Amino acid sequence: MGLIESLETAIAASRRNYAELLELTGQLVAERQQQGQRNWLRLKAKPWTAATLKKSFASFAAARAYFGKRYGVKARGWKALAEQVNTVETALIHLGLAVREDPRAASLLEKGGSAQQSSPIP
Repeated sequence: MGLIESLETAIAASRRNYAELLELTGQLVAERQQQGQRNWLRLKAKPWTAATLKKSFASFAAARAYFGKRYGVKARGWKALAEQVNTVETALIHLGLAVREDPRAASLLEKGGSAQQSSPIP
């Protein structure tokens, strides 16, 4: 197989993976609408990186299981997992179903004494 054919195969696989992520996001949106949930998902302030995933989870298997259950994503490495999770979370934000936490706003609320303690998002 030549270089062009290899590139075409890789591009087709990438498109299938992207379409799969969009489909999973659509299913998540439909599921939340059926449940009548109006609460926004509260996401961490910054998008995931391989480094932040490694710090937040004891192992790749634990991270993959967590995000597999939460978003239905599948990945074979830290970088791929971070990219897929960020794609889903970005889609949820654009659909109005999630919001990224702003650490500056949280610190201002804490100074005012009216902030509620929330559980940390891994």
